Amino acid sequence: MLTTRHRLLFQDSRDLGFLDDDSVDLVATSPPYPMIEMWDELFAQLNPEVGPALAAGAGQRAFELMHGELDLVWAGLWRVLKPGGILCVNTGDAARTIADDFCLYSNHSRIIQTCVSLGFTSLPGIIWRKPTNAPTKFLGAGMLPAGAYVTLEHEHILIF
Repeated sequence: MLTTRHRLLFQDSRDLGFLDDDSVDLVATSPPYPMIEMWDELFAQLNPEVGPALAAGAGQRAFELMHGELDLVWAGLWRVLKPGGILCVNTGDAARTIADDFCLYSNHSRIIQTCVSLGFTSLPGIIWRKPTNAPTKFLGAGMLPAGAYVTLEHEHILIF
């Protein structure tokens, strides 16, 4: 009879040294999303250059510094996942104004780029549609309603 072992771990995934190479079948994760304001303090604790970058209005630099912390996770997962193992990452993009510059920070594409460069194979992902009840949505809400704005109403579930 085949026996399996299941472990759920809740800890900092930037250091997976406690796991053996090629020992994990499946990872499902939803890391903090870079450039979402509620995660700024966490990323600033992880990398002390993040706070000054944000304060200086260097949005792209802050974005890369934040992703630099997540890159440690993806590299560790590449090492511990078995050949044919699956990585699922739930992430959302961020739209944010930094120093009067409104910008889309494409977290999903940055994660795909890094994971593919590590050797992961990117598979078709899932668009998780999360509609809001905002009556003034720009698209599909009629002819230019007052106060209309474009919203990010989805997250990505990336599969590698």
